[in-house]
This record gives sequence, C-alpha cells and structure tokens, in this order.
Amino acid sequence: MKKIFSMIALLMVCGGINAQILYKVESKNDTKPSYVFGSHHLSPISVVEESGVMDYFNQTDQVVGEIDLTIDPMALSMALQPYMMAPADSTLSVLLQGENLDSLNAQFVKWAPMPGMQLQMLEPLKPLAVTTMIAAGMSQEVMPGFDPMQQLDSYFFQTGVKDNKKILALETPEYQGEVLFNLTPLTIQAESLVEMLKNPEDALDAARKLSESYKNRDLDAMLEVSKADEKHPEFMELILYKRNRNWMEKLPSIIDETPSFIVVGALHLAGDQGIIQALKDQGYTLTPLY
Repeated sequence: MKKIFSMIALLMVCGGINAQILYKVESKNDTKPSYVFGSHHLSPISVVEESGVMDYFNQTDQVVGEIDLTIDPMALSMALQPYMMAPADSTLSVLLQGENLDSLNAQFVKWAPMPGMQLQMLEPLKPLAVTTMIAAGMSQEVMPGFDPMQQLDSYFFQTGVKDNKKILALETPEYQGEVLFNLTPLTIQAESLVEMLKNPEDALDAARKLSESYKNRDLDAMLEVSKADEKHPEFMELILYKRNRNWMEKLPSIIDETPSFIVVGALHLAGDQGIIQALKDQGYTLTPLY
C-alpha cells in the first residue's frame, strides 16, 4: 500500500543518468533548445531558487505541462468531480463494510484537508479520492515549506502567462480523472484506503523517502519507492508508463517547433521507460543541468 501512496503523493514525484531533475533537450534540427523539469507536486516553491531553473525557463517561448494549470481552480474541480463520485451501490460505507469506521475516522481526521471534516462526510466519493486527500496531508507534514497556495507546477504556468508565453497541456483534466479514479477497481481502492488508515506510519515513511530522494535529485530512488506492489502491477503501468508513451507521441513535434519549458512529475523522467530515455532513443541530446 505505501507504494501506491507514493505514486499518489507524486501525482499531487545523485549520480548517473537519473540523478537530475532538470535537463536541456537539443534536437537534431537547428532549433533552440527546450528544457525538461521534473516536479514534485508537493514540493516547496524554494526549489525554483535552489535550482536556478528560471534562467532556463526565460529562454523558452512555451510552457508545457501535464494539464493546463491556468484553468480556473473551480472549473478544474468541476471537471474532475464526476470521476471522483462513486456509483450508488459502491459508496464508502458499502466498500468498507466490516471495517471499524470509527477507528478509521479517528485516523482520517488527523490528515483531513479541513478541520472538522469526518470520513462519513465523504460517503459519495471513491476511495482513491479520499486517499488522495490523506496523502496530501501527510506529504505536507514531511515536506517543510510546502504551501498549498504556492504549488510548484502552477508557479511555472502563472509565470508563463505573465511573460506572454504559450501554454500547452499534454492531457485534459478529464483524462487524468479517468486514469486516477476510474481505471483502478473500487475494491482495490478501498483496500489501499483501509491499509493507509490502519498503518499511517508506513505511508508517512514512504512520503519521507520520496521527499528526501527528490531533494537529492535521485530519480532512481524515487522510482524504487514508488514501484507498484506485486499484487497490483497494473497501477504503475496505467499511471506512469502508459502516459509516458502517450506524451512521447506529442513531445518531439513540440520540441522541434517551439523552444519549450516542459514540467511534469519527476517520476515521469525516471528509468528505462521514462521520457528522458525515450527522448534519447529518438535522437535528442539531453544534458543534465540540476
């Protein structure tokens, strides 16, 4: 379960090829370079200054991300809401039948996004929607300096708008909603939620390891922490590898046509199925910068 938590925490993430989170990408064509930045979605904004990333950001004409974060937050929430709602016959109390709901709620309130929120109030939601809330709360505890009002990915989009850069998304919110909430069976979602609430220290340990690995820019370590457990290997395929392949159908033309600053979750850069290796395989020259 803590491995599934690790993937969620990143959807909200020295030495060798996978020891960097910022790369220059040079095409075989005579075009200006683009840059790829691996984000931890719950990282403090101080990463911007520490990495010197804005020096490279300012050399580009376009900001590319997983989804368009210039969308009004309310509109984004409304786009995701239908995917987070459970069928009438599979609400939380139905899926958690046989569990001690009072005991689970006692843990939930420690990580709830708002004071006074109770697990029972989230009855219509799919378990993974609840797990995502808890994961964000836990990650804030182990990621000092994180401010929900200053998210790292959003910072690049907001700055891009101010600088009159083009904005481009690799996915729609609706596609992310489908991947996150519809493709994992509800029984597995419920199992993961129960395990997280019964064993919060395991989840916190995973969050600490991810935080430390990201600060060390060690993508290999992040990938190892985040690998799906053997019972449900399809989770990693759906949420990471398949999306990498989808993005690689778009990124070459994006890079060749417009010098772009590409910001995606750091795990999408890692490993032999990551976009760094995929770009190299297509003949691009990648230079690690940070």
